[in-house]
Amino acid sequence: TNRLDSGVSAPNRLGFKGAEDLGNGLKAILEAELGFSGDTNGPGTAGTAGGLSSTRHAYVGVTGGFGTVVGGRLDGVRYGIFNKYDAFAVGTVGNFTQMTGQVDRANSAVAYISPNWSGFSFVGAYATNIGSQTNVLGLNPQETNGNDNDGELFALMGNYTNGPIDITLDWERVSFDQFMLAGVIPLDKDTVTTIAGSYDFGVVKLRALWDKQKLDGRSGLGTLADWRSWFISATAPVGGNFLVKFTYGRTEDKKVSSDTARKWAIGVDYNLSKRTKLYADYGSISQDNNSAIGISYAANTNAGAGLGATKGFDIGVQHKF
Repeated sequence: TNRLDSGVSAPNRLGFKGAEDLGNGLKAILEAELGFSGDTNGPGTAGTAGGLSSTRHAYVGVTGGFGTVVGGRLDGVRYGIFNKYDAFAVGTVGNFTQMTGQVDRANSAVAYISPNWSGFSFVGAYATNIGSQTNVLGLNPQETNGNDNDGELFALMGNYTNGPIDITLDWERVSFDQFMLAGVIPLDKDTVTTIAGSYDFGVVKLRALWDKQKLDGRSGLGTLADWRSWFISATAPVGGNFLVKFTYGRTEDKKVSSDTARKWAIGVDYNLSKRTKLYADYGSISQDNNSAIGISYAANTNAGAGLGATKGFDIGVQHKF
């Protein structure tokens, strides 16, 4: 298919943020992002109604010497790690994030962000309602039957930055509501572990990420799925205004034979200014018989849910204001 589309390099959004000095080093902070489509009357892929959509993040909190505490609808911790280490971030047909299930945002969430201690920092987060982007099964553990056994998300992420070096380690677990089913199979928990790092040589910045996502069932069913993903990625500035991007990686379910998908992508950005760039990208997916991932620029596309094209090309312009 060929078409004009919007939000390809990154979803369109209009945001508001503010801060109030409370004294003694404390500040109250707020931020809200609304999504919209640049080529139709709807808010984008999140819905069909006209106008702005409130499907992006929104929070209030306090910040000071102790760190930062925020509450509301928050961006996913693991999703942000893929955004940081993939050369294509979470957009264009080149992004690798689409190859594995993502919780892009969590509802009814609270998070603590620590100060920076000589390059070390960490984030702890908890949510009682993670919405519909739970895992590759596309489940929707909304709060039901009181607060017992809600679809709860726990996340703990540590990061170390020292000059050209970046290292990130993340652990997350979704504990499912006792009534959540995959078909007729009762679910217990979904656990992810992510390790990523990068090194900036100046002429090229190299990145790598390894990720494990394990889905367990109740009633002695054991492991239902065991996805393993990894990628290597690089960016290289050329001639001042150009940025060349490359990513190669694969994802597979260790529980299913012949279920491996591989993706490679190459792209280039041309910066017209600090806020405007042109971009062009190409991505290609090859896979075994029991894998069916269709290429997508939507980074929260569930792995295994896509069918159709496995190659894609995009060219466009992005403006930030």
